[in-house]
Amino acid sequence: MKDVADTHLQCRKGTWYYRRVVPKHLVQALGKAMIFHSLHTSEKKKAKRLREIEDVTWSARFASLEAGEHQPIAQPSKVLGDQELLELVQAYVASNSRQFEEREKAIPATNAERKEAVVNLEIDIALLRDPDDLGAGQWIGSVSDKLLQEAGHDPNSLQSGHAALYAELVRRGLLELQKRKLARYQDDFGHSFFDNAFDPARPKPLRFEQLANQYQTMQIEEAEANGMSAKWQDKVKAQVALVRELVGDDTPVSAIDYDLCLRARSLLARTPSNRKKHYPGLALEEAIKKGAKDGKPLLSPVTQATYLDTLRGILQLAELKRLLPHNPAATLRPLRRDAEKAEDKREPFSLDQIKAFFSSSFYQSCAPDAMVQYVKPDREWRYWLPLLTLFMGMRPNEICQMLPSDVKCSANGTWFVDVVASYDDDDDGTDQPTKTLKTSTSRRKVPVHPELIALGFVEFAQGKQKAKAERLLGGLKKDMYGNWASYSLKRFRDSFLKEAIVVGPRQSFYSLRHSFRDALRRSEAGPDTLRALGGWAQGSLASDGYGNNADPDLHVAAMAKVSYPGLDLKFLRPLSGST
Repeated sequence: MKDVADTHLQCRKGTWYYRRVVPKHLVQALGKAMIFHSLHTSEKKKAKRLREIEDVTWSARFASLEAGEHQPIAQPSKVLGDQELLELVQAYVASNSRQFEEREKAIPATNAERKEAVVNLEIDIALLRDPDDLGAGQWIGSVSDKLLQEAGHDPNSLQSGHAALYAELVRRGLLELQKRKLARYQDDFGHSFFDNAFDPARPKPLRFEQLANQYQTMQIEEAEANGMSAKWQDKVKAQVALVRELVGDDTPVSAIDYDLCLRARSLLARTPSNRKKHYPGLALEEAIKKGAKDGKPLLSPVTQATYLDTLRGILQLAELKRLLPHNPAATLRPLRRDAEKAEDKREPFSLDQIKAFFSSSFYQSCAPDAMVQYVKPDREWRYWLPLLTLFMGMRPNEICQMLPSDVKCSANGTWFVDVVASYDDDDDGTDQPTKTLKTSTSRRKVPVHPELIALGFVEFAQGKQKAKAERLLGGLKKDMYGNWASYSLKRFRDSFLKEAIVVGPRQSFYSLRHSFRDALRRSEAGPDTLRALGGWAQGSLASDGYGNNADPDLHVAAMAKVSYPGLDLKFLRPLSGST
């Protein structure tokens, strides 16, 4: 029969341990089935005294659990990453080491106690170094569970890979503590730490979330300083947010390599379009699974490219800060290539569509000799917006934000519009000016097409200048993002185009701008003219930085060649005075 005096005690390799089975009905609440830890003594008499303290402590704990005082183990708000697990163990080592030093300063151990402690610590160190020692495994498991529970996490929530890493970190943490205590008792003050992972002076590695936030702050500061729209800033924030999900907020920047970037690209390629709208609240990988099950369309290659550009920009910052030796995303491109060329994404209007639109009842009512004139408040922008887009290739927002003073005359007598480069809500992603700060504030000088001069556009602008009008086209208000064209584009999309012509599936108001580009091509305009008139980049040449390509006199002849065979707008020309 077992000696009752030895209950809850077990001697292993000369060291006494406290061992007690947890009542079955309390296992789930406590998170373990066995209590097992070293009493750090080789003397049985002392072990019995310590056992009595442990018995009282654990009996009280069991009683509180049975009385319902136990609060359920908090579920983790998110999956703990490797860095968070390391920080958990580092905090445990730092706290216990500090408490040990404080106790030794308050009540120094006697020589006899120090000698006994040295023996016990050497045993514990050997035990922790033995991978097959059952006691070491139970000790590590007990501390592991305790740390997670105190941090509000379920010990069973760790995935197998993280659990193995975490157990090893706890083992190393316990070793670090025993070595520090041993050094203290042996008067070895030459070591403040033994394992580099627990160096008190070691700075915490920068996490990807912190780097991404630094990048976002820089982008927003530059955007605000250069007058970029609030909508552009919101897009930057949305792109950074998704990239953070792809990489992982807690990923140490130093751990980011090409393989991790490939994984991010793979996740991006499987991300459903409009994820936040379809699956609000779902984590990225859950949304990917749900989207695949529901057959949702994926992000287009063009959209994927914008997110990869953001990832590349963030990691370029890491390279500049010397946090990474090189940018592992430097050559990353979307997994799936876009089958369509950029210029094929939006179809231009055919000549028949153009003729039909400009001979519609609205334009007929704008003729100077019309029986019933169109006099509604939207007349100015409804009349001039399509004409300026078709004959000058300007983007809708570039037109709608124009001031009367933007219409000017050169020293050689060329009428031109001083255009502030911009983009619009309905822009298809391939027709936008490059979203750099340089481009966003750049200007181009576009000659006024002869047909527009004949229609009275110059006189119209001069009338606005004399009247000191705030905007060239009246009746428009900018939206919450500062875009002046949003309302007009919506009206053309929902009503005006459909009332006049049959619009194809890949056609929109922007098809007028594409028609202008085709007309420029028919006139055999060179790349300088394409860039100067429409803002389309045609590649980079060494000569691009030389000369004044923005001089409207250089392109007035090319503009005059833009034509639409069969389109006759003479009926709109003013009989006299201004339009």
